Amino acid sequence: MKSIKLFLLSLVCLVCVYGVSCSDVKLVNNGYENVVIAINPGIPEDPMLITKIQEMVRSASNFLYKATKHRAYFRDVKILLPITWSSQPHYQRPSTQSYEKANVIIANPHTQYGDDPYTLQYGQCGDKGRYIHFTQNFMLNDSLIQVYGERGSVLVHEWAHLRWGVFDEYNDLAPFYAVGDTYEATRCSKEIKGLKVSCSEVSCGACDPSTGLPDTDCNFFPDQNQVTSTSIMYTTGLPGVVDFCDNKTHNREAPNMQNKMCDERSTWDVISKSDDFKNNHPTNITSLEPKFTFLHAKDRVLCLVLDTSGSMDSKNRIERLRQAAGIFLLQIIEDQSYVGIVGFHSYATEIQELTVIESEDSRKKLKNLLPKIASGGTNICAGVQAGFQVLRSDDGVTNGDEIVLLTDGEDGGISNCFSEVKQSGAVIHTIALGLNAAIELEQLSSMTGGLQYAATDKLDENGLVDAFTGLVSGNGDMSQQSIQLESSGKSIASNDWFNGTVFIDKSVGKNTFFVITWETYTPQMFIRDPNGKLYRNGNFEMDRVLLTARLPIPGLAHSGAWMYSIQNGAGMPQVVTITVTSRAADENIPPVTVNAHLNQDTTSYPKPLIIFAEVSQGFLPVVGANVTATVERAEGQPVNLELLDNGGGADAVRNDGVYSRYFIEFLGNGRYTIKVSVQGKDGIVRLTTRKQSHAMYIPGYVQNGQIHPNPPKPPVDRNDSQIQLGSFNRVKTAGACVVSQVPDKTPPDMFPPSKIKDLRAAIVGDAIQLKWTAPGDDLDQGTASFYEIKLSKSFTQLRDDFPNAQSVNTTGLKPRVANSEESFTVSENIELKNGTVIYFAIRAFDKENQSSALSNIAQAALILASPPPTSQPVQTIEPTQPHNSVVINISEILVIVGIVVIVVSLIISITVCVVTKKRQGRVSPSEEMYS
Repeated sequence: MKSIKLFLLSLVCLVCVYGVSCSDVKLVNNGYENVVIAINPGIPEDPMLITKIQEMVRSASNFLYKATKHRAYFRDVKILLPITWSSQPHYQRPSTQSYEKANVIIANPHTQYGDDPYTLQYGQCGDKGRYIHFTQNFMLNDSLIQVYGERGSVLVHEWAHLRWGVFDEYNDLAPFYAVGDTYEATRCSKEIKGLKVSCSEVSCGACDPSTGLPDTDCNFFPDQNQVTSTSIMYTTGLPGVVDFCDNKTHNREAPNMQNKMCDERSTWDVISKSDDFKNNHPTNITSLEPKFTFLHAKDRVLCLVLDTSGSMDSKNRIERLRQAAGIFLLQIIEDQSYVGIVGFHSYATEIQELTVIESEDSRKKLKNLLPKIASGGTNICAGVQAGFQVLRSDDGVTNGDEIVLLTDGEDGGISNCFSEVKQSGAVIHTIALGLNAAIELEQLSSMTGGLQYAATDKLDENGLVDAFTGLVSGNGDMSQQSIQLESSGKSIASNDWFNGTVFIDKSVGKNTFFVITWETYTPQMFIRDPNGKLYRNGNFEMDRVLLTARLPIPGLAHSGAWMYSIQNGAGMPQVVTITVTSRAADENIPPVTVNAHLNQDTTSYPKPLIIFAEVSQGFLPVVGANVTATVERAEGQPVNLELLDNGGGADAVRNDGVYSRYFIEFLGNGRYTIKVSVQGKDGIVRLTTRKQSHAMYIPGYVQNGQIHPNPPKPPVDRNDSQIQLGSFNRVKTAGACVVSQVPDKTPPDMFPPSKIKDLRAAIVGDAIQLKWTAPGDDLDQGTASFYEIKLSKSFTQLRDDFPNAQSVNTTGLKPRVANSEESFTVSENIELKNGTVIYFAIRAFDKENQSSALSNIAQAALILASPPPTSQPVQTIEPTQPHNSVVINISEILVIVGIVVIVVSLIISITVCVVTKKRQGRVSPSEEMYS
């Protein structure tokens, strides 16, 4: 019976990938609906910004329709305006839409590193991205059209990242690659024409004119007018480029992310086989005009709907509920929010009407009203309906309001209120407590775009507190949000200690609280701040009923190491937990945050989970952190898993601030909960810029033989005080995943090694050195058994006929543990001469002889200097904005160089003649003076 319930649960729970709401965009009769564009609260009110958004979407709708071969356009677009903007009569209330779940966000970066439009994309090929980011300057400054292209075209480029999971077809890190005895620009299609150009501060010209080879300053300047129409994922800055590369035009050899991530498939091949277009055929649509709806964000209105049935009386659940919900009310819910409370068992009761959070007293009043008694049955619908009634008390509707629904019981009638829930326009966040919570519970969060959490009865994991601390506002104002720095627990033996350190960095420190809970006997608690000040039991606010102690740190908490020591003075072991929360120190400087996600909310064995943790400060990735995921399984002990940002295994891009790992240690069917802990160490962690999934900044164009350079891309301001990171701690729950079909007995090896995605090849002396990140025996875990490496002078042979390609002798190459850096030198049967281009690929095998997918194909090339081919003179034209350059005609340069050569030759000849005559004593007075 239990297995049947879990199977049903895996069917009814809708899959919300990478944290994107299931009430997200839909493609209906060729039109995208419920596309949400949200403006960050930090953007000043500007009607022109709204106008520019509408112009962009109108242009994108037409461009998208043509690019998808009449399959899609933007029909329904909602523009979400921040609460800081003034209200207008035609503005509507949002329902399930929020800044946090928007498809496109408009926000300013907090450091001056440019206006690159980009998509946060960290899944695999074909997986949806998180959001598209445009800056305010990108939207308002028309001069940027010259370097990125028309805004509507750029939106379509980014939409392809976001919606269809394709990747860029250029590569800033590898802008050229070898073909025969020359180099090609990394692009798609190869029919894109242009010149290899190098620009200094004063002029532009051919790259390394002495050899014709690309140098470090070399860029590809495309012709303004192209014969080919592909490809949108290469650039949106050329007016004739209006199509995606398909199987006929795709450049499989280009070393770009599209080929690396999608096994050399064309972008159109991936797009046309996406869920959007499987049953969506070309249609003649006469009007492509989008419908715009303006939504105006409002203060948060929320109702706690809490299970008080008889089962909540077991395992101290009602007390734990009061502990966790108390932390939410005292520390997490934002000021000026409205909160109500409902309790339910066989029927529901309103405990407290909507109350505005405006002081510490109002928070404590709500905390003291949390339910204390558990009895009766479980009627979830009664609780939800009572919650709706409380939410309507302010303005008569529930659109955009929230319910936090916690239950530990089963309820066969939960589906009776599904229709009402869908029509409510409210968001329901669910918390399943224990192993027997209703199997349909997650449907409520799925259909409304809410969060879904689960907590077990293992107290030392602090799961229930983590669920409540994850319920922060999604309005985009990071200065208001509570940030969890620490969440830890331990079963302490009598008279034993629980010690630890929490690093509070300079980006947080306001409203800092240390909260300690215990089971029976009040422990001795000591907190020491970075300056040596010691806090003891007497400094804490004690609640001996809820067995909770709370230490508020006045003012701004000192940055540095805060050490805690907790001694269990009871005569028996007890579990003690500690939770630390804080808020941003400065509303103008975003704090370091972590957002944790799963690639799916439900999975069936043996499909692996992928756990992601995005660590950032504002929009800048944080690299170099130690990130660990703790997975509480349905059975057995929790599993700790290190997440990595190395570009191997489940991780898409090295050093992009997204830490990833496969999870395959399944044990039992049911809900799995995932918590991510992040530690950054001073001097190791650093900020970087996003390197992938953004519209290309075009360095310039060639038109009628003339070079037209664009202004240089603004550099990152490395002196910005905001990018100085110290040591820090963060904790975030990734929610819950429902796992089914896990076998009772130990299954056979179901997981081969993961694909190697970062194979590199370089000529070193008379040999070729290969480097890559080691896969594991099971995906990115363990140690593979052996490698199979092959080479060929033909890219096509290696890709399409790998088994018959030339083998590389790998004797002595023993695989290292997964995620190690591998290095191997190939010297046998290698002939290196001018024009040599050799391709390499690799497969890994596990102990069961299961093979990984074929790696990316790496290229080693030896191209020696040779005179450049004769070409027509090219003229350089000043950029439209200051570039500190002058207009220079290359033909004039050649003439000047020729004259200089002649003059130098004459001087040398005269000098030789004068010296000879002088030695012979036949130098005239005039010659003596000249010499």
